Amino acid sequence: MLLRRAQLRKQMACEAALAQVGMTLPQWGILYAIAAESDSSTHALALFTGQSDQAAGAVVARLEQRGLLERRPGFAKAILHRLTPDGTELAQRCEAIVEDVMNRLLSGLDDQALRALRTSLREIAEAASGSPYSGEGRAPTSEVSARP
Repeated sequence: MLLRRAQLRKQMACEAALAQVGMTLPQWGILYAIAAESDSSTHALALFTGQSDQAAGAVVARLEQRGLLERRPGFAKAILHRLTPDGTELAQRCEAIVEDVMNRLLSGLDDQALRALRTSLREIAEAASGSPYSGEGRAPTSEVSARP
């Protein structure tokens, strides 16, 4: 439960900081995913961000309405996504905001503690990847950092 509590506190801190630019953590997650993998399908974005296809689709629709991304037809029924210039700018601002939050949250840890945390989180992620609860697809592979 300690890991869950830390994750929830991190999420709340990121949500509060992102609200200053009119964004939520799921919205930034989608922008971040598109910035990392332009022309991703809604399903790929859902896998990347850990959302359901339906939730990711709703977030994508809101971001498109705000002019932050554009959609275009892909192969078969797939819809592909790209950031607009405004979306790219906001994604970069949000990444800096989240990075600042993470730096603040991790500031009490020295280098040795950060290495131990990274190692522990990597081991947890690897153990969970074989779990029936892990879902399919890939998850972001970032280290302890500002990634959602």
